[in-house]
Amino acid sequence: MPNEKAKIKMLKQEEANALLPQIRMILKSLREQRSVVLRTQAQIEIEEMTGADSTAQLSPVAQAAITKLMEAFHYQTHQFENKLEDLFQLGAHLKDLDTGLVDFYSRRGHEIVFLCWKEGEAEIRHWHSLQGGYPSRKPL
Repeated sequence: MPNEKAKIKMLKQEEANALLPQIRMILKSLREQRSVVLRTQAQIEIEEMTGADSTAQLSPVAQAAITKLMEAFHYQTHQFENKLEDLFQLGAHLKDLDTGLVDFYSRRGHEIVFLCWKEGEAEIRHWHSLQGGYPSRKPL
């Protein structure tokens, strides 16, 4: 997860727009990594269900397989978290991976707001208050 000690970046619209190619690539990578994690999680669950005997004890083979899968799972989730951190370091705050909804801290006059971008949009054209969200966004 994002490093709490990291300084929050305040971006201008032009700066945030310049990051969109990188952000698109990271979103694609996050989705791919999420799929890998979910597949591994499913494999662990299957191994747990099929590797047990009638007394619900796992066989040594199943235990070894689960241990190996758990190691992979931990590595994969760490990779996913690193990609989230990459986004955060750019100044992007992921709100919804499925829709590609990303916010960026910015200023409108003296007010701190979010620039709001959704994957599929050519550039950032909306903003909303820190308390608001996607439904309350307004054109820039």
